[in-house]
Amino acid sequence: MAATSYDELDVAIVDAVRSAPRASWRSLGEVLGVDPVTVSRRWARMESEGVAWVAAHPSGHATPACALVEIDCAPGRTTEVARTLAEHPQAATVKVTGGARDVLVLAQAPDLASLSVYLLDLVGRVPGIAKIRSHVVTRSILQASNWREGALDPEQRRRLGPATEPGSGRADAVDRTDLRIVRALHLDGRMSFERLAEQVDLGPVSVRRRLSRLQEAGLIRFRCDISRHLSGRSVSAVYFGSLDVQDMRAAEKRIRSLPGVRACTFVAGPFNVTVDASLRSAAEVHDLEWRMSQELPALRVQDRSVVLSMTKLLGRVLDAEGRSVRAVPLVFDEGDQP
Repeated sequence: MAATSYDELDVAIVDAVRSAPRASWRSLGEVLGVDPVTVSRRWARMESEGVAWVAAHPSGHATPACALVEIDCAPGRTTEVARTLAEHPQAATVKVTGGARDVLVLAQAPDLASLSVYLLDLVGRVPGIAKIRSHVVTRSILQASNWREGALDPEQRRRLGPATEPGSGRADAVDRTDLRIVRALHLDGRMSFERLAEQVDLGPVSVRRRLSRLQEAGLIRFRCDISRHLSGRSVSAVYFGSLDVQDMRAAEKRIRSLPGVRACTFVAGPFNVTVDASLRSAAEVHDLEWRMSQELPALRVQDRSVVLSMTKLLGRVLDAEGRSVRAVPLVFDEGDQP
């Protein structure tokens, strides 16, 4: 693919979409001070070239059961294993890493029982895998959907901020129609209500009402991801650490404030905290670790890995440049199981 140049306006458009994933081009253009046609055209170019995209996924009590899976591969089989796993609907994210594990997978399934079937029965059948270690995610304390490139000023962020905080509505149950809506929006988070209605076989008014309820109850979350072509942070790293149970709550706010940290989860295993970071260079890997030691002295970092290749990101298969090339729909309910 021929190289395309992107500028500060492109990055600002991405940050605006991250803040208001389904806002109209007119609303985004007004906040950015740019003609809506320009905003729409630039986004369409970035999306068609696979450097930016919006996807929805279940959140709140609708969140699937998840596990972080460390995989050791037979010599010379790592890339093959990663590509095979990327075809699994249960493998939401697949990373090839350096360090003590060859491949790192975020696996998800509708519930713990079906997640266990995947981890115990399916992953081990992949040729080239030598060893598997899985760690069930118990809580996500910082999600990558909150990440911003810092291209907007405070007033622009305020104008694009949500009218209600996620989860402020009723904790309604999620039925299969709701999950069909989430699944369709996972493939295209900015899909129009008319097209979405066609996808789920409902009227546009019903679809709009259901989506509003899901958003108000914090049962759906939108996330805008980009390739490294749009970000000055081309190095990804994962840290594995431990906190004493009594320190976990106090640590959450400080973890969220650390520069470069995109996501953080609590897991059950020999380490109980994982931190995902986006950095500008490999030299910053230990710089961030030092910063964590200063801000969070209770956190003991036990290991760290640099991501050598991002094979799949939340259901999107990526090319060598980190561009989205296609989607592998995630598993949201038992009917999605292969």
